[in-house]
Amino acid sequence: MEQTQSLNNKIAFAPYKTAITRYIRSAMVLTGKKYDDLVIELEGRGIHLTTDNLRSKVSKGMFSADLLVAIIDVLDVQENAMSDILKQVKND
Repeated sequence: MEQTQSLNNKIAFAPYKTAITRYIRSAMVLTGKKYDDLVIELEGRGIHLTTDNLRSKVSKGMFSADLLVAIIDVLDVQENAMSDILKQVKND
């Protein structure tokens, strides 16, 4: 992939990353969960992250799809997560 295309992709993905970050943070507030709580619940599913590592991933909106799904599961927001994230992307 050319450097120009890579840069264009980064720009195109930015609204999605922002929406995912906002969504996770707001879901954490609504469910009363903190990063420490998420880390503990993820560990219960065999996923081992440090609190700082998870906070960094969420802040950057940079993590794998499987981790996103696990976080959505831990936060118990499966029903609305994807539609709410996509609404934010379209509204930005």
